[in-house]
Amino acid sequence: MLIAHISDFHVFADAPETSLVRADAADAARKVIADIADHQPTLDAVLFTGDLTDGGSGDDYALLKDILAPLDMPVFVVPGNHDTRAGLRAAFQDVLPLGPGPHLNYATQLGDLRILALDTLVEGHVHGALDPAQLGWLKDNLDHAATTPTMILMHHPPFPSGCAPLDAMALRDGREAFAGLVAAYEAPLYIFAGHIHRPFQAIWHGAFCQVAGSPAFQHALDLRPEAPEPGAVSEPYAYFILRLDPQQTMTIHKRCVPL
Repeated sequence: MLIAHISDFHVFADAPETSLVRADAADAARKVIADIADHQPTLDAVLFTGDLTDGGSGDDYALLKDILAPLDMPVFVVPGNHDTRAGLRAAFQDVLPLGPGPHLNYATQLGDLRILALDTLVEGHVHGALDPAQLGWLKDNLDHAATTPTMILMHHPPFPSGCAPLDAMALRDGREAFAGLVAAYEAPLYIFAGHIHRPFQAIWHGAFCQVAGSPAFQHALDLRPEAPEPGAVSEPYAYFILRLDPQQTMTIHKRCVPL
């Protein structure tokens, strides 16, 4: 099974909300999607971990859906802090098993893999959170099939990148309870996130974790404990392709796309 992991396109129809977002964010996103659509062998799914748009307007989501149109495989999305729940629900309710509740959580299956999508959006704020209802939903789903390999999709990473200012804007409320659920899960568990605008991997409480980069802009790497928030840096862009074999061995490849 081959799965692409992308994040943080920040596309906008009129004007960007974020000052660092490149003016041609939509064109950059189209190049990434074209590369995914043309990949051989054909990919089985795409994981899109938030900040699909930069402002969350209806026009932004209409543009996003046009950008994603060349993809024939399932695309599993979660909201980021620049998305809106209403806009994302309207754009994807026909292709995702979204429930009626206020959060855009859902559970689905991809072959032998279970996918749990978590909505960490805090309206009007940059950081993310999981409230008791969210954590209860996650626990119920993890307990339901405790031996099944599972992917958790979320925008705000619960695990640290080492970039202190960016980690302070990641998952805040519910992080310790989430860590307990992760540590207790006995089957293979993979956590995919975005938000940091730098690609990296981690092992956290026994789970494999990954953050995808952003074609809209990438943060510079600064691991000094007292460093200020890093600005944008000009680096080659790459997304991840995950290869999962029948023995549940996962291999991660970086796929470079000139933007």
